[in-house]
Amino acid sequence: MPKIKEIRESIDRKLDHWEASATAFEAQLQQTKEQALARLEVRRKTLNEALEKFKSEMAKAKGIAEEKKKEMQAQFGDLQVQLALGKAETRDAFEAQRKKIRHSIATLEATVDRHLDAAGHAADKSLEQAADKLIAADIEYEAEADALEAKFMMKKAEAKAQFEKKKSDLLAQIKEFKTKVQGKRGMARDKAATFEKELSAGISQIKHAFKTLSD
Repeated sequence: MPKIKEIRESIDRKLDHWEASATAFEAQLQQTKEQALARLEVRRKTLNEALEKFKSEMAKAKGIAEEKKKEMQAQFGDLQVQLALGKAETRDAFEAQRKKIRHSIATLEATVDRHLDAAGHAADKSLEQAADKLIAADIEYEAEADALEAKFMMKKAEAKAQFEKKKSDLLAQIKEFKTKVQGKRGMARDKAATFEKELSAGISQIKHAFKTLSD
């Protein structure tokens, strides 16, 4: 089984990240704050379900000492506690909650990689698939959280007509970006570096335009 880090940094997952980010910002432009929070809760539930499956597969993994499995189980528990907390309605509460979840996921992934590496053997396919689904769910959750955080930072639009025009232009920009991401799928891996910089810059431009939409 490749390491969690290797799965997360694969071309397919990077493309998933860019596409999910664009889709999340697109949705935020057309939703109320309440709808956006509800959408994030759906992603949180999916992430928790993927985490539970991965936790179950890790418990069955061979070649990993029981004390190391207990260490991982404790970290799984910590992350599940974070995911079980109620919706954060204010910007400060939301940012604090998101920071804890990101830290818990990073800590868990690093621990799993360390113990899998120490075990020195190939894990079964079900564990690899569970890890892949966990990362995919986390990418979706992070994309929604990132877009919602940007929404918290937006000022209230004063000039309605101007705001709607800028929003329409940004939606068109996002649509064009998503088409570009789709065009990169299936591209040879040795050409990945040629579009990573381009897509990273593209999503950064979308994020900046979103935050300054009501300026």
